[in-house]
Amino acid sequence: MNTNYLEEYQKYLAEWQKMLLSAWGNGLPTTTPVFEFPETLVKSLEYQQEWVKSYLTAQETATKVALDSQKQFWDSYFGFARQSMAVINKPA
Repeated sequence: MNTNYLEEYQKYLAEWQKMLLSAWGNGLPTTTPVFEFPETLVKSLEYQQEWVKSYLTAQETATKVALDSQKQFWDSYFGFARQSMAVINKPA
């Protein structure tokens, strides 16, 4: 993945958020700053990072379950095949 594209996208998104929140904040009747942008961005990044970590953990768990299921299936299959061969080759 092109990191320049990702960085440019993140910059564009951050600027867009700032412009939107500034426009909204300017419309409110107050004399105190509505938002602290650096704090808001830090919290947003922390939230995004936690979400990605949770998603990756869930994906890792799902992959492990799928692999364990396949392993059990194939172990059972080959065990059954060996038992079948033993029954077929059993002397009468």
